Amino acid sequence: MRPTLIALLMLLTVFALAACGGKEEAATEETAVARHEEAPEEGLVWRNYTEGMAEAGAEGKYVLVDFWTTWCKWCKVMDTDTYSDESVQAKLAESFVAIKVNAESDDAQGEDGAPSGRALAGQYQVSSFPTTWFVDPEGQKIAPLPGFMPPEQFVVVLDFISTGAYKDGTFQEYQASLDKSED
Repeated sequence: MRPTLIALLMLLTVFALAACGGKEEAATEETAVARHEEAPEEGLVWRNYTEGMAEAGAEGKYVLVDFWTTWCKWCKVMDTDTYSDESVQAKLAESFVAIKVNAESDDAQGEDGAPSGRALAGQYQVSSFPTTWFVDPEGQKIAPLPGFMPPEQFVVVLDFISTGAYKDGTFQEYQASLDKSED
């Protein structure tokens, strides 16, 4: 892994305010799946994994993969606070294909033969929830973002990824350049 990505991972982990630690009383699987797949946030369209990856490649867009579980409090807060924010939705619609994966599901995340949510979580080495993974339009993994992040910080991360700034420097350098331009 390149030093820039390692620095990004470390900095993003610092910015993540909290990840779900333990299981709370679980909502029923049916209710939780419906809540996540119906995209109650107006303007934000969630895809399954295989559909989303194909769409991103065809359109040359980045991919955001949201790994969640039914019992995760901060996954729900991410949905209600961050993904429902208009600025987050606008940036996602412009530059990303959004994918939701229930990390504990044994169901295929797309057409027949697609990996299960549990298998994808393993492939992406997800061990806390929520975890947001960023992938480039060619399907190459960029970096994970563990935990909840408020919308005003999340938009900055989306800009860092979608502009390709992650290729040229660390997130800290990117943020510093933004701070200088505001002065």
